[in-house]
Amino acid sequence: MSPEEKRKLVRNIEEDAHGVLNMVENLLSVTRIQDEKGVASVVKADESLEEVISESVQRFRKRFPDVQVRVSIPDSVIIIPMDATLIEQVINNLLENALFIPDQWAIDLVAASEKSGLSVSIKDYGKGIAPELLDTIFDGGGTSENHTGDGHKGMGIGLSICKTIINAHGGEIHAGNHLRGAQFTFTLPDWREY
Repeated sequence: MSPEEKRKLVRNIEEDAHGVLNMVENLLSVTRIQDEKGVASVVKADESLEEVISESVQRFRKRFPDVQVRVSIPDSVIIIPMDATLIEQVINNLLENALFIPDQWAIDLVAASEKSGLSVSIKDYGKGIAPELLDTIFDGGGTSENHTGDGHKGMGIGLSICKTIINAHGGEIHAGNHLRGAQFTFTLPDWREY
């Protein structure tokens, strides 16, 4: 094998290993929040939104240094009762879903405080999500074909886990399309602004 073929093989092995690691992290997250009856609950502690988002984005950038993530968060300090590790997992799952859009040039992560709760949106700039998938995209079934146009098969389980984690926090998660791609938004209740 040529040196370039060896490098490509090593990159492919590394990507596959990260994929398996991500799947294991997702499955461990679900078992961590479900009790013996299968009911999802989490142990919450007051956490800084800025720190949780910063940790998530730094972790994402370590794996994908060439992808631009534009972050917009409120200027004030936002404290939310949450399991920070699980919310970081949600953010990373959503960032990685956005990553697999062909010709992706940037991902936007926007946090905003609202009366109903704190919202966090992740926008990509691909083809968007097929309308017929919007109602079932968090059901965990994935798709046999790549209807989202994102080139990434099997993303359904990660989205299902995101929904489980957000619901266990008393929040909601939604998928939709904006003018130039897809957008996933989750809300968390009980936030405090300082």
